[in-house]
Amino acid sequence: MNFSKRGDVMINKKWKMRTALILGLISLSITSTFAADVTVTVNGSVVAKPCTVATTTANVDLGDLYTFNLVSPGAASQWHEVTLDLVNCPVGTSAVTATFKGTTDTTGYYKNQGTATNIQLQLQDTAGNNLNNGVQKKLQVNDSTLSTSFPLQVRALSVKGGATQGSIQATIDVTYTYQ
Repeated sequence: MNFSKRGDVMINKKWKMRTALILGLISLSITSTFAADVTVTVNGSVVAKPCTVATTTANVDLGDLYTFNLVSPGAASQWHEVTLDLVNCPVGTSAVTATFKGTTDTTGYYKNQGTATNIQLQLQDTAGNNLNNGVQKKLQVNDSTLSTSFPLQVRALSVKGGATQGSIQATIDVTYTYQ
């Protein structure tokens, strides 16, 4: 009797091992059935490294302007120059594009955010091209100095005339992209 019980135990162990082996093989086939192809997508871009912005803030003081000089439509103050400098441009950066953005009024010029009314701000390059909201200006980087400069001029303008006294203030943001 001991022998037959022992045999039953051996048979049970064999069946358990066979069952475990069969279940293991089935589980492997099930997981391979659910396996999917994998797509690896790699994105990137090669870009020019930025220059160092030497002129991080440019404050232009228009001084005191007199209302009697800004009564007529199209009357304007004197031009005031400002230069935006970029230095330490890495080798390989050949050009810089400046994009000008600011709040405009119905005239298309930059809106005076101060208290004087009927006043706009006009920004130009030194060639006389208006640099209104959204306009871009591209300049080459000097290969020997690895720098570039944006010479600009700004003035107060009364498109419709009839300027009233008060403060003049506008903020024009400049964003640079590099090529």
